[in-house]
Amino acid sequence: MICLNVPQRERNTPLAPPRQSRKAERGMKLLAFLLVSAGLVAAAQPAPLARVPMRYLPPTLVVAARVDASSPLLFAFDTGTTTCLLDARVAARLGIEPRQRVERGRRTFTFARAHTIAVGRAVAHDLELVLTDLSPLSQQLGVELAGILGYTWMEQFILEIDYAGGQLTLWPRQVEISPAADMLPVPLEIHTGPGFTGAALFVPGQLNGGIACKFEIDTGAEVGILGAAVARRLGAELGPGRRPHSVRTLTLGGRLFANVSFLVDPERGADGNPYLQCVIGNAQLKEFVLTLDIPHRRAFFRPQLAPAQPRQ
Repeated sequence: MICLNVPQRERNTPLAPPRQSRKAERGMKLLAFLLVSAGLVAAAQPAPLARVPMRYLPPTLVVAARVDASSPLLFAFDTGTTTCLLDARVAARLGIEPRQRVERGRRTFTFARAHTIAVGRAVAHDLELVLTDLSPLSQQLGVELAGILGYTWMEQFILEIDYAGGQLTLWPRQVEISPAADMLPVPLEIHTGPGFTGAALFVPGQLNGGIACKFEIDTGAEVGILGAAVARRLGAELGPGRRPHSVRTLTLGGRLFANVSFLVDPERGADGNPYLQCVIGNAQLKEFVLTLDIPHRRAFFRPQLAPAQPRQ
């Protein structure tokens, strides 16, 4: 939750309240003022568009969404995907026809458009979709996945991911969120790679106490990834394929993690591109309530009171 509202209890006020009652009322007002001033109770926030259930099915988050007024369908909620994807068979059932095919290298991409994609009352309009086969991911998760919600949908909202509570909260992008005292604000950087639709989200962090890195937030990945250039600085072994490597410390969102496992990808960031060096996944993100305020370029990390457990 972003804030805690403390409504006044309804009561009948006597015409001539006793001195003790007036004193108690003044004390309550003073206490409320001090709590707000200290940040323990935030000012009233705009009402969210939606609070909806969200499941964590490793390695990704899953939420129900509607495409062009369809019945609810399961979508991966993946901050590491720059656009939105729809399973080609689901598109055919919904009557969504392919509009364009584009060849990039050895791959051919098929595109379509959705009039609306809605999560609760949070509705995004006129979205480009990449049509693909998501059956391998569905088999991995054990549920039928209709699509993937990526950055092009998310950028139209402010969103809060509560792993432990199993809840996604969404606000209109125009509102101003006032963080509570235990929400650490960090700058949120938006970067678009060449040839990509949409963008990716990055926050600052450190490895082994001194190696700064731009960490891509990826709710579609279970563990983090290290690119070739930063892996060399860490003394990690580079070889064919992805290999595990443990860092002594990771500093992220004001929290220090010890002995964190990553996968080293030798084909990623070999040219030193700072946006391809560090990815952080759900293994660490689930230790927070994470708020992504994309319109205002900021993120908030609130530590979980208890370790988050995967929801079945």
